Amino acid sequence: MKKLFACILAALAALSLTATAFAEGGEADGVTLSVAGADGLELDGSALLHPGEEYRFPLMIKEKDEEARPMTVEDMESYDIKVTAKSGSSVMAEAGRLESGRQQYLSLTPGGYFGVSSQSVQYTVSLHKKGGSSVLSECTVRWKVGYPAIDDAKLGASTEIDPSAPVLTREQLAAIQKITGDKQASFVGSGWQYDVRLLQQAAVNFHTSTANIKAISDKYPDADFRFLTFGGKPAFDFSGRLTLDVSEMLEEHDDIYLYRYLDGVLYSLGYQLDEENGTLSIQTKQLGSYAVSNVKIPNGTVVGGSVPGSSSGSGSGAGSDKDNPVTGGADFTGIALAFGFVSLAGAAIAVKCRRK
Repeated sequence: MKKLFACILAALAALSLTATAFAEGGEADGVTLSVAGADGLELDGSALLHPGEEYRFPLMIKEKDEEARPMTVEDMESYDIKVTAKSGSSVMAEAGRLESGRQQYLSLTPGGYFGVSSQSVQYTVSLHKKGGSSVLSECTVRWKVGYPAIDDAKLGASTEIDPSAPVLTREQLAAIQKITGDKQASFVGSGWQYDVRLLQQAAVNFHTSTANIKAISDKYPDADFRFLTFGGKPAFDFSGRLTLDVSEMLEEHDDIYLYRYLDGVLYSLGYQLDEENGTLSIQTKQLGSYAVSNVKIPNGTVVGGSVPGSSSGSGSGAGSDKDNPVTGGADFTGIALAFGFVSLAGAAIAVKCRRK
């Protein structure tokens, strides 16, 4: 009986191996899908994609003994493309096939993630016969979402924040602390400055956005607003001084008011005004989302909505296939970042692909 059972198991194992080999070998169509690199970026896990920017990678197809070529609108009369999230979809706003002109692309837009470390993402891109369900060919594509750390050469008692690299690591902050000692370090961005004492400070992300906060502007359509959002919500052990440039507002209005926008609520903040330099300043340990206006709004006013260009650190948004919804779409309205469209040119290098 034991010998019979062992023979049955061996037969089942052999059948399993045969089925797997057939799946890996592909069908008689002899077609292979791949995703090419673009603008020096390869989807092999090495590319770092920035939140809010759209990236386009050419979809390539190889039929039988032909050379791999870009997929076109004509190909979509015979094939379907499906994009499926495997991991990290929470930091993606969109992922799917995009048709631009006649050519087909894998379009990727990371969502509002502004943590201090990058997040790994993995998707599969599969090729199907039009109207069919069987997979003809499938690619695994991988990348990271986040921002790089600032260049060490830019570190000092006063450090200018690079919008394309707004992260400061623990080691970099320790280097600044060594320079400043017990004195405050200064971090300078466009229209703002933050001065704070450092002591074994954890890594921070100084990403900022001046995007319109729609919930506030919609509630007060006649008011004049200026917004500033620190997406990574950097926090410190000591209270520091945040200084904002409000010279333009002071030229246009006799009175201005400052608010902290937190969890859909506006909180009125007192501030120190320097009319000569056109700045206002407050003391705070954590940087968040701020609104300067010419209209006085009651403290604690609920306006609802969400903050564009910010995150809790764990990422937001959901993956989606633009033509074949898989995981659902995500609302990315209001994230006013400078969208850097990746060059559509690029070497047609396939990334970790396999035929089925």
